[in-house]
Amino acid sequence: MKTKMIIGKTAMSIVFSIVVISLIIISGNYYEIYLGKKYGKDIISRLEQYRHSHGMYPTKLDSIDLFEDQETSEVMFHGYSYIYYFMSDCEFSLSFDKKDGTWTYYSNTDKWYAGDGIDSINEFRHKLYSQYLLESRDNGIVLFHKVGDKEKDSVLTYNNIKSGKVVYVIKRYKNGHIAAKGYSLYNDKTKRAKRIDTWTIFTQNGLSTSVSYDVESTHKVVIDYLQNKINL
Repeated sequence: MKTKMIIGKTAMSIVFSIVVISLIIISGNYYEIYLGKKYGKDIISRLEQYRHSHGMYPTKLDSIDLFEDQETSEVMFHGYSYIYYFMSDCEFSLSFDKKDGTWTYYSNTDKWYAGDGIDSINEFRHKLYSQYLLESRDNGIVLFHKVGDKEKDSVLTYNNIKSGKVVYVIKRYKNGHIAAKGYSLYNDKTKRAKRIDTWTIFTQNGLSTSVSYDVESTHKVVIDYLQNKINL
C-alpha cells in the first residue's frame, strides 16, 4: 500500500514538474516576443520621425543610424535580429525572428502578425487599392514629366520593353494631394498613357501601397507584397 502511495506521489511530482517547466518555457517565449516588439517599437518610432522630417520612410535603416548586414539585410538591435522592408513612400514592414517563429509589423495597420503576415497584409493592401480606385474616379490633376535617356533605357530594360516614350506621371486629387505616381508609356498619336512598372498609389487619407502594372495587359494589376522575395 505504501509502495503504491509512493509511486502515486512520484508520478504526481513528475507531472507537476513537467507542467512547471512547460509554463516557464511558454512564459519565456512570451517575454522574448514582448521584448522583440518593444525594441521594434523603438525602430518604428525612428522611422516615423524620419517620415515626419522627409515626407517618406527611408529605403534602408542606415538612414536612421541602424546599419544592415550586407549579406542578410539584418539589423542587430538589443540582441534581436530585425529585417526592414521599404514597400512604398508611406508603407513598410519590420520583422524579427525568435525560437517560435517570425513576427512581422505592418505600418498601415499598425499591427504585429505571427509569421510573415503576407495574407493579412495583402488583404489590407487590396482594400487600399479598391479604396483608391473608388476615390480616384473624380477627375484630378495629371502631370507628365520627361525622363532622361539613361532613366528611360533603365525603365524599358527592367520591364522588358523594346522601345517607347517613357514619362513619369504624378496624379493628384482635386484637393492637391498625390493620388498616384510612377512611370507610363506615352503614345503621342493617341495622347494616352499606359502605366508600367511599380507605382505608388495613395488614398485620400494618405495611406499608400505599391502596385505593379503588368506590361502584357491593359488592365491587369498585381499588388505585390515584396517581402516574400527575401528570406525571412
